[in-house]
Amino acid sequence: MNKKWIIGILLCLFLVVGETTAVQAQSASAIFQEVNQFRLNNGLAPFQYSNALAAAAQNQANFMAANTVFTSHIGSGGSTPQSRASAAGYVGRVSENIVGGTGMTAARGLNWWINSPVHYNTLITSRYQEAGTGFATNGSENFYVLVVGQPSDAPPPPAADPSPEVLFITPITLAQPGEDGSIVHVVQEGQALWSLAAHYEVPLSDLLLFNSLPANAIVQPGDRITIQLAEGQAPPPTPTPPTMHTVLEGQSLWSIAVQYNVKLGDILWLNQLPEDAVLQPGELIRVRLAPDETPPPTATPILYHSVRSGQTLWEIAITYNLTLDDLLTLNNIDQNAILQPGDQLLVREAAPTAVPTLPPTETPIPPTPTTAPTHTPTAPSTAVASLNNQSIAQATTPEANGETAVATQTEEERPAIVGIAIGLTVGLLVIGLLAVVVLRSELI
Repeated sequence: MNKKWIIGILLCLFLVVGETTAVQAQSASAIFQEVNQFRLNNGLAPFQYSNALAAAAQNQANFMAANTVFTSHIGSGGSTPQSRASAAGYVGRVSENIVGGTGMTAARGLNWWINSPVHYNTLITSRYQEAGTGFATNGSENFYVLVVGQPSDAPPPPAADPSPEVLFITPITLAQPGEDGSIVHVVQEGQALWSLAAHYEVPLSDLLLFNSLPANAIVQPGDRITIQLAEGQAPPPTPTPPTMHTVLEGQSLWSIAVQYNVKLGDILWLNQLPEDAVLQPGELIRVRLAPDETPPPTATPILYHSVRSGQTLWEIAITYNLTLDDLLTLNNIDQNAILQPGDQLLVREAAPTAVPTLPPTETPIPPTPTTAPTHTPTAPSTAVASLNNQSIAQATTPEANGETAVATQTEEERPAIVGIAIGLTVGLLVIGLLAVVVLRSELI
């Protein structure tokens, strides 16, 4: 074969592999940013990016795409999330979320995890501080993997694997709209409200409202669930949501947030609690504000990041959804700056301090001299007072002294009166001229 052909083929292969790698990195970064934005929206610190955890996640994503695996955390050669992280050089305990499907996007993948309580727990965890993500596709299905970790000085025992329960996705055939435009789904074995909401891409709150179900409702095979109302059909009235919840045995802040379809960050804010707070049975937790209730003070957003050993500027930037240039600009540093453990880096601009605006200094205007009242035997007197050049008419009651108060014009009224007088004068002159013209024409 001609050497030029061989070089051309190798170049094409290089470009294809390079483009595939770029797409993988971009999609993996997208799900990482989606997860961290979700945590920030809920008042939680974002995960710190870990290259080792990202390598472990990418390893599993590649295996899932190559073997069309949707529901297992077991990877190549029988590997587990913990063994894959250890093989990538990570020392510490880990947990893993996986999801895959036709046309799956980063946003939809995050939605799957939010609506699955066991995977939601990984998203809002306070046990793990670092994370990495992976993405792979087989052409029709896309696969996302999130691995979170907590570094330690010694690796955990081989038997320890705190990965969440396997997310079994029962295939769901979407129901078609009826003649009236409504969509009704008949529940099959293994299906749940959250999975229906994810497949039909509708809010879970809509399914609860349309079917008059509580937040913790469990559906059974054969149940008919309204997914979409008929055209023109008014939704049922929204029930008044409760504001308080009594903690039951085994409940946590995140499970209560899922039950009431509210953000974990809102519950932490409303109750002024840390994210690792331990609840006691019988404790009252506020889940939302009453309409007339004053909200508590807003929590202070994260402004600074404390550098940890081995971290790079790029890792810190992606952790807080910043570009490297943004991070460098915020801290006025060069990309070659050497970081030391404990260094404080600005990751969000502080809100500007409000400067009180002073009213303009006014030049005092001398008061208008007050005209002394003149009394005559036949005419009532006039009382006039002025304040800051504004004449104020002051009247005395007839019962007091039999005097009548006459209001004087203010400074603002005088120009108007002068204008009227000028207008009348001009009008009279015009009428006089017209009269002269008429008389002259009659005489002629």
